[in-house]
Amino acid sequence: MKKFLITTPIYYPNGYPHIWHAYSSFIADFYARYKRLLGYEVKFSTGNDENSQKIVQQAEAEGKDVIEYLNAMGKKWEDVWQHLQISYTDFIRTTQENHKLLVQEMLQKSYDTWDIYEGEYKWYYCVGCEWFKTEKDLILKDGELVCPDHLKKPDLIVEKNRFFKLKNYQGKIEDLYQKHPDFVIPEYRFNEMKSFVHWGLEDFSVSRETNKFGIPLPFDNKQVSYVRYDALFNYVTVSRDQGFWSDDTQIVHILGKDIARFHAIFWPAMLMSVDYRLPNTEFVTGYFTVAGQKMSKSLGNVIDPVQVVDDYDRDAVIFNLLYDVPIGADGDFSVERLWHLYESMLIGWRWNLVNRVTSLCKKYGITSGKFNKQKREIFKDNSNSKLLHFFEDGRDGNNIEETYLKKADIKWYLDDWYQLVQRANEYITTAEPWIKYKNEETKTEALADLQFLLYIVKNIALFSAPILVNGFKKVQSILGNEEFSTIDSTKNNADTTFKEIFDMEDFPVHLNPEIIYQKKEEEKL
Repeated sequence: MKKFLITTPIYYPNGYPHIWHAYSSFIADFYARYKRLLGYEVKFSTGNDENSQKIVQQAEAEGKDVIEYLNAMGKKWEDVWQHLQISYTDFIRTTQENHKLLVQEMLQKSYDTWDIYEGEYKWYYCVGCEWFKTEKDLILKDGELVCPDHLKKPDLIVEKNRFFKLKNYQGKIEDLYQKHPDFVIPEYRFNEMKSFVHWGLEDFSVSRETNKFGIPLPFDNKQVSYVRYDALFNYVTVSRDQGFWSDDTQIVHILGKDIARFHAIFWPAMLMSVDYRLPNTEFVTGYFTVAGQKMSKSLGNVIDPVQVVDDYDRDAVIFNLLYDVPIGADGDFSVERLWHLYESMLIGWRWNLVNRVTSLCKKYGITSGKFNKQKREIFKDNSNSKLLHFFEDGRDGNNIEETYLKKADIKWYLDDWYQLVQRANEYITTAEPWIKYKNEETKTEALADLQFLLYIVKNIALFSAPILVNGFKKVQSILGNEEFSTIDSTKNNADTTFKEIFDMEDFPVHLNPEIIYQKKEEEKL
């Protein structure tokens, strides 16, 4: 079975998850579920970045022992992802012993090959960013240089540190970019990385002398690993021992633009230094605003994904985020927009279609869905959806991977899916089977139209399986077909299962029509 590793960034647990965290995790979940349906053995990793100075400060502010605080937050974050039905297989915490040992192993390897050396570190350090800055990175506020993101004066740190020889990898990074034009997606984010590399790389510190909470260097126990160095190796920790960090695995990282340099420049060099393979692709997401404003605790506009999922539905939230915000772009979240998409696309079109078709079929005693070549040709008219042709005419799931998944075109996937929904609604409106059924001369044609529409509903539902997971389960229950009900995007599937069920042209149904999504009450808006 083909192997696929998908990872989210690991998140700082100095607060609870918000909608931006959910966005990255929803993207990774979509990929994990789709790859399982296409026959891959999937490892899906997420977790918490715990060896951080900001974590120590937050625990102290709450009067808690650091590990006690991290244990509580680790449970909280896992609870949130489970509530959002994120189908991860691994939740890593970087205070784990196996991660500590792996990081020390990697540090020792780079040290032994002279890629790590001792030097003096003199830089401004922002705890909020967990990153060093030059004066040109700062802005002037009230006569002081401050971090532009956190508006706080960074610490001026002077200490002896260990440095990684990033300069030595300039040519190798440039060669990587040339040979792998899809290494970073979208292209304009990749161009930002290329520009940064073009102006010359500088060695970076991989340790801290003054910090005490972290992973001790194996060759100098007076210093601990810099949190950004240690965090990146979490991907190897969760996958190496199970054979997922191997040449036959497709490896994809989901990350925010704030950590793109670490992943696209530092991370490849760190892997090259220890002679480990590189990821295939890194998908870089943008930032989120809420109703046009930057999310901020002080403004009180941080969106709790658990609350919004409970108010609407998990399907509505993931559809809103992935439909409205192409990967790489900055996005804006508002409850008003969520409500509009929920009403117009999930209720008004998609699930209205399922209810119309299955209710009529139940009323007229139809017990099977059937493909009809002649009606398919009629259905194809006026449809521009590329999805219409997949799994038909000798095509297979590889087309979906090449057309949508490889380039992270999730928005366009959902747009093409919605075009199919619209076309199906147009078809049933034009065909008017409820009128044909009343006339003995056209009754047979009415039944054929409805059987064909059951076939279309089945396949449109299959295309929604990796994203509208709750709605898909209800369609499985509504159709009552045994084979169709075996589809489960949380489990690895045989290579051909998804295609075989898509290609079912004559299949029994035991219909049980029901409302899939309920309209929202006015007071909840």
